[in-house]
Amino acid sequence: MMKNNLVVKGLAVLLLMGAFQASVLAAPACKGQKKNDPGCDQEVAAAAAVVDSVTVDWLNEKLVVRGSGLAGATNFVLGNSVSLAVASVTDTELDIPFSQDMADEVTSQGNYNLLVDGAVQLSVFIESQVIDPLDVGCPCVSSWETELGVGILWNPSVKTTDCIEILGPATNDIADIAGTIISGPTDPQYPIGASFYPGIPDDSVCRLVQINTDASQIELVNQRINEVQQAACATALNDNVCTVP
Repeated sequence: MMKNNLVVKGLAVLLLMGAFQASVLAAPACKGQKKNDPGCDQEVAAAAAVVDSVTVDWLNEKLVVRGSGLAGATNFVLGNSVSLAVASVTDTELDIPFSQDMADEVTSQGNYNLLVDGAVQLSVFIESQVIDPLDVGCPCVSSWETELGVGILWNPSVKTTDCIEILGPATNDIADIAGTIISGPTDPQYPIGASFYPGIPDDSVCRLVQINTDASQIELVNQRINEVQQAACATALNDNVCTVP
C-alpha cells in the first residue's frame, strides 16, 4: 500500500512540473505593474533609423536614401528647415522626390545636412541647383528680353542664323537648340539657346552670350531649367527667333 502511494505521489509531482513548464512556455507578454518581473517577455524597442548613403538621381529627379530602419522613420529634413515627403519606402531604401520645397533649399551647389527624426544623419553633397519638376514655361524669356530688348529679340527683321537642334531620346524631344542673333556686321553677336541633359544638371540651362567684335565674351543669362521648361524655351526660340531649316 505504501508503494502505491509513493507511485501516485511521484506521478502527481511529474504532472505538476510538466504543467508549470508548459505555463512558462505559453505565458503571454507581461503587462501592468509586473511587466519587469524576471522571466517576463519584454517589448523590444524599434531601432532608430540610420542613413548609410544618399545618391542624387538627376535622371529621375530624386534623392535615393539607403540605410536601415527607414520604414519606421517619420520626419525627413534637408538643410535646417525643409521637411520633405518620401516615397517608395522600404526598411533599407527610400526616395525623396524633387519638389518646390527642395528647390527653395538647394539653390546652388553645396553640402546639405539630411536629418532623420531629428538627428543629423549625413552631409549630402548636391552638385547643382535643384529645379522643381512641376515648373512650366520658359523662365528665360524675361531675362532675354531684359538683356536684348523686345524689339531685338522678337523682331523678325533682325537676322538670325539657322538654329541647330540636337534631338533627345523621346519623340519630338529637343535636347539642345541654339542660334545666334546678329543685328549688324559691327555689332555684337548673341548666341542664344536652351538645353536639357538628363543626369547633367549644369548643362541643363537656357543661355544668352554676348560676343563682342574684339572676341571678348560676356555671359548674360545662364539659368538652370528642367525638361518641361526647356521644351517651352525651345518653342519660344523656334517660333520667335530661329530660322530652322
